[in-house]
Amino acid sequence: MFNTLKKASLVLLIASTTLVQFSCKNDDPEAEKTGNWYRQGLPSFGGSARTGAVSFVIGDVGYIGTGYTNETVPRVKDLWAYNAKSKIWTQAAPFIGSGRNGATAFVLDGKAYVGTGYDAVFATDNGYKKDFYQYDPTGNKWKAVADFPGTRQYATSFVSNNRAYVGLGFNGSNYYQDFYEYNPATDKWTEIATFIGGKRAGALSFTVGGKTYVGFGKSNSTAYTRDLYSFDPAGNNGTGAWTRVVYSDSNTDEADFPTRGYATAVVVNEKAYIIGGEGKSDVWEYVPGTNQWTEMAPFADGSRGFAASFSIANVAYFGTGSSSGSGGLDDFWAFDPTAPVNDDDNL
Repeated sequence: MFNTLKKASLVLLIASTTLVQFSCKNDDPEAEKTGNWYRQGLPSFGGSARTGAVSFVIGDVGYIGTGYTNETVPRVKDLWAYNAKSKIWTQAAPFIGSGRNGATAFVLDGKAYVGTGYDAVFATDNGYKKDFYQYDPTGNKWKAVADFPGTRQYATSFVSNNRAYVGLGFNGSNYYQDFYEYNPATDKWTEIATFIGGKRAGALSFTVGGKTYVGFGKSNSTAYTRDLYSFDPAGNNGTGAWTRVVYSDSNTDEADFPTRGYATAVVVNEKAYIIGGEGKSDVWEYVPGTNQWTEMAPFADGSRGFAASFSIANVAYFGTGSSSGSGGLDDFWAFDPTAPVNDDDNL
């Protein structure tokens, strides 16, 4: 009888242990993802709710401006500066072009350049813009620079080797695959190698380790894409060379990677973070050196595209935008990719 009791107790102990292990297992796939989204202690965006704004960083100050709002004149020209240390938004000199959404922006030599986009003034190029302007934060002034060679909105821009590059986009009837280089010393645009990923709008770009990457977006078949390309400005005798990033060399199969358009990308500690997109809330970390993708904690307030973003002092900031491009928001969030998720910070 003693042996029978021992066996019964052993079975009960094993069953109990199995039950405890099963009960303690966390079946929430989000629980294993890192990166903390928070808005506690942060002000909302200083301007009105909007979507399709431009954003950029000069020094340690982030800027958000232009975009589509619910105001009487919906496409606006205002520009707001965010001081991450004081956590204060200050209104800067307004954009001197027409109010617009879907413009693009880049920074060269401490000055910002903003152009293209859509202003709904149909008498001129059906509302699609090609004008460009320079913003100098030192004097808080704007001035016109050379027009971009073509009208469009949702173009993609980046900077490499003290030159800026702008391309892709949509003008109401056509999607584009061209790219142009801007030389600030001569104030001229020069066409470079055509993007080899095909026509698209709402693509994203980021630069890590001195190399620029462009990808994702909505193709001319209106399908969202997942491909990514690196750009070498010295390739093809200085006209630039595009190379497709091979996902099979990474830890992620391209066929399994989510497609997206109108997402944003920020760089923190030499890693790129791709955030959301139209109808998307997921966040992915990309390390070019090892070609590794890691899914992070998703954006804490649901799907979000057409948003503004920038990074300051190893923190990414993200706000405005909407899920579908209409009905913009004025919230403002921070993302620390190294911190564990803390839902209490979302209040």
